[in-house]
Amino acid sequence: MIARCCAFCGTAYAAKLSTSRFCSDRCRKRNERTPRDALSVSAPSSTAQSELVEAARRELGAVGQADTPLGQMALVLAGRIASGSETGAATAALSKELRAVMARVTREAPVGVDPVDELRARRARRPAEWVSDE
Repeated sequence: MIARCCAFCGTAYAAKLSTSRFCSDRCRKRNERTPRDALSVSAPSSTAQSELVEAARRELGAVGQADTPLGQMALVLAGRIASGSETGAATAALSKELRAVMARVTREAPVGVDPVDELRARRARRPAEWVSDE
């Protein structure tokens, strides 16, 4: 076995043949189907990648969900979208999934108790004889 780096995705793999260039048939086929000029244009800069992931991290931090399983899933999806190694259809599917996960995370975020609602609840729990008729 020869240690190699995939010519398409850059992943390290153990090559069985000395002529091997790709880690899998999937990468080999993607390399064949991807136009040469698209390879150099489609890869975003590392700053673009970090901006997308950091924006997701900030939004998750604002609702206190960055360390939850769904929050971590959202960060992984953001990283995959920004990596540029996915095809157009895969990026569209990942974007849709990220949007759904972020909506679910923010919907499930614990909401702070409103002081007015808390006062109304305490007032409703009072015995009837404590409430004066005005």
